[in-house]
Amino acid sequence: MLVIPISEREFSLYALSLHRGPNFDPYLFHSGWKIQSAGAAGAILTDPDSSTFGFVVMRRRTDHCWVLREQILGLSSEEGALAMLTTEMGEDGKPEPLPSGKKRRPPIISKATQSTSEIFKLLTQTITHRPALMAVGEVYFAMPNPDDNFARDLQTENFDSRIFELYLVACFREQGVFVAQDHVSPDFFIERNGHECYVEAVTANAKDRTPKTAFTTPTFAPTSRKERLTGAPAVRFAKTLRSKLQREYEVLPHVAGKPFALAIADFHAPSSMVWSREALPSYLFGVRADVDNGPDGSRAIGTAIHKLLGEDEIPAGLFRDPSMAYLSGIIFSNAATIAKFNRMGYLAGWQPGGLRMVRQGILFDRTPGALEPIDFSFDILSEEYTALWPGGEAWCQELEVFHNPLAEHPIPFDLLPGATHWFESQGEIICSTMWENSVIASMTTLQIARSKKPDAW
Repeated sequence: MLVIPISEREFSLYALSLHRGPNFDPYLFHSGWKIQSAGAAGAILTDPDSSTFGFVVMRRRTDHCWVLREQILGLSSEEGALAMLTTEMGEDGKPEPLPSGKKRRPPIISKATQSTSEIFKLLTQTITHRPALMAVGEVYFAMPNPDDNFARDLQTENFDSRIFELYLVACFREQGVFVAQDHVSPDFFIERNGHECYVEAVTANAKDRTPKTAFTTPTFAPTSRKERLTGAPAVRFAKTLRSKLQREYEVLPHVAGKPFALAIADFHAPSSMVWSREALPSYLFGVRADVDNGPDGSRAIGTAIHKLLGEDEIPAGLFRDPSMAYLSGIIFSNAATIAKFNRMGYLAGWQPGGLRMVRQGILFDRTPGALEPIDFSFDILSEEYTALWPGGEAWCQELEVFHNPLAEHPIPFDLLPGATHWFESQGEIICSTMWENSVIASMTTLQIARSKKPDAW
């Protein structure tokens, strides 16, 4: 049987379906393989310390989900591992059967759909977003137990909420986190190295829930810094979070006594997530980041705030409220976007001819005393872009965890090691991250070099 080599990135996308994603510590990825029909995929693994090899094989199920077929470690040779991997892949390419009593997972593209949204059409009907469609599909198949409405919601008015859930699953599994969906709510139970947390996902949406069009005009941040940090964006975060907190997840028997977090993303307007992020920590900690222009130069200072701007006069400082001690923290990302899935699918190998992606934005400047970010613009296949992070772009690089200093059950940092953590220490808000380069905001431009041949695509 012929097995085809695949990249580590392609294998890692499939391996998000494993209970702890593409993580085999102390073994490392050595080579990836799949069969011609793409009904099976696997990888040869190696442990540099013991000089041993291993392999893992996955096969598609009848509903297209991946299932673990075999994993064996401690082999003496690469050749032996490859021979066993090839055997386990199987020659027929027939999918694995559904277990007895297991519901078939609905496809995310269905002919029966009556009212697909424009954003879903962009995902499924344009060659420029073919990489995103492939990535979305693989993460969907990796979800432990999506609810019965998931596929329909993704196709229609709840696209943003569902794409955020997919993004979270990819982030969690990438970090070796076990993810379960055994209860109706909260959305996820996550565990790593004995540390655990329940997570409920929520999105800040436009008031009228107007269906998105395929191409929208970006919105721009308020010109006033106070308005941007403590005005309408902060109010929107506050109302969204407080609405969710009223559902009292913490009293559910399976949640009580364990860490609990809300995960939030902002979809209230086109491109709003590029600039609204600063308002969230201002609301959570009740501290606005200001710039003091003194005789010795400019420096960053924290200004305590007690209310958000606006007629509602919402109290600032959700984490200052003792009654919120059951809330362990807030998880946030501004990267639950088609652009992120498009890049990750493209980097995994789904690269339509003539399509080029350029990511441009700003990086956090970690130079002591620096107040301005660093501009960047790179082709995502360039060496310069890959070199920004060990191993290149990852799902979790834009994931942030804001820790409640009053939490009864804090979120252990080791639960989500790839996230950027914000916490209070001796009256200061501290940032801790494993990434030397952190993207504050970015946009991805698609450039198409068309061939003169009419059938080039």
